Amino acid sequence: MNNKKKMSQPANRRHVVEVAAQLFLIGGYTYTSMDEVMRESKVSKSNIYYHFKSKDDLLFAVVEYWVKQYEGTLFYFLSQNEQTVEERIFAFLDSLCKGISERNYQGGCPFITLYIQCPEHAEQVKSRISRFFIELQPLIAKLFEQGIQKNEFRTTIQPEQAASLFITSMEGALMLAETRHDVSVIIETAHSFFNMLR
Repeated sequence: MNNKKKMSQPANRRHVVEVAAQLFLIGGYTYTSMDEVMRESKVSKSNIYYHFKSKDDLLFAVVEYWVKQYEGTLFYFLSQNEQTVEERIFAFLDSLCKGISERNYQGGCPFITLYIQCPEHAEQVKSRISRFFIELQPLIAKLFEQGIQKNEFRTTIQPEQAASLFITSMEGALMLAETRHDVSVIIETAHSFFNMLR
């Protein structure tokens, strides 16, 4: 009996984080109570607090969840060398657009949304989100390097600068998509960006 309970703990923790990840974006971190997380996840409050000492702890776990989602997808597309860089990035953006549509355009960029919503004292959360963007830039730069090597883009392009500009453009597009309830702005922005790289 005890072994079964122990085996179910990681699954329970994962499920609570996945549920909270959606609730915090859709309803807002401040307005989502631990009781709501309990109701939606169907995991007891005592079990939730077994894994998370506080709501802030759960928020940090949610940020880590989104980091793993994004990085896992990016690493996958980095490895798809048979596709062009443009094809890989658009495949990644398509997956983002799908998620935004499924959330009814709430929380276009999980990281910016959670950064804005997190309490002032949640320095660990803010630091993790900041580190995500710092680590994201070299991943995107590597893709642009591959594009230059394959003659997809102009050889005069600086991959690091292009990556920084691309991330900034995409964040703006994600915000516009959320306010307009239209993901096409993300795709259109990416098309315009790639036109400048050729």
